[in-house]
Amino acid sequence: MSQESNKIQAVILAGGKGTRLAPLTDFLPKPLVAVGGVPMILHILQHLRRAGIIRVAIATAHLGHLIEQALGDGSLMGLAISYLREPEPMGTGGWAKLIDWSELDDHFLVLNADNIFWIDVPAFMARHLGDNSIATLSAIELPSEAIMNYEILRPTADKTRLDAWVDRSRTVEELADKQSGFINSGWYIMTPRVREFVDDILPISNEAHIWPKLAAAHESIGFYHATEPWFDSGTHERLARVEDFLKNNPTYNFGYGE
Repeated sequence: MSQESNKIQAVILAGGKGTRLAPLTDFLPKPLVAVGGVPMILHILQHLRRAGIIRVAIATAHLGHLIEQALGDGSLMGLAISYLREPEPMGTGGWAKLIDWSELDDHFLVLNADNIFWIDVPAFMARHLGDNSIATLSAIELPSEAIMNYEILRPTADKTRLDAWVDRSRTVEELADKQSGFINSGWYIMTPRVREFVDDILPISNEAHIWPKLAAAHESIGFYHATEPWFDSGTHERLARVEDFLKNNPTYNFGYGE
């Protein structure tokens, strides 16, 4: 990931309606819902900027114009922000249909706007580059009983590569003899070669289409066992958890020490 080029270094997926956060999202896009006193997407952008990632494309749909009004071109934050505007709901993989692949860095991040994650970006990138992978997943380990409704990521024995992407229909079987398992954090590193695995369908999903197809192709997919603070803020209960974390760990809050 080169800071010197003009390539897009990260794609943020910010098009969801956030219905589980209603009424907060009735007139506000989910990425602009406040967490720790600022819109949740600012926590993500600040973290990326600190890691040297300044060229970002944001995929928008529901009330996307409000995101553009709030963030603009990113120059006030030391960023260069462009937008991928969905004309209609296209799914979590819609970004892959809208992006100009020639504008992407050789190794770029793709991440969900509602997964607030203080991941060690250099360590994540080093894991990705270590095996010359087509893409790399960052995974969260949780108790089996807490992830029965998720896709499961099965790593190789040394936890450096993905062995299998296990569909939700097989989760119970996969975790039957395990105390814990790995789920997708919603943060990825990809290469432009991923384009070959983007089907000509709409809507298209990262989780239901792109990643399973990559796994089935037996490409080298990197696996990063993340232990850094990670939060899915998609519900009121989960949003409250992030708030509590920031109250107890103020150094993680946006703007602290700036």
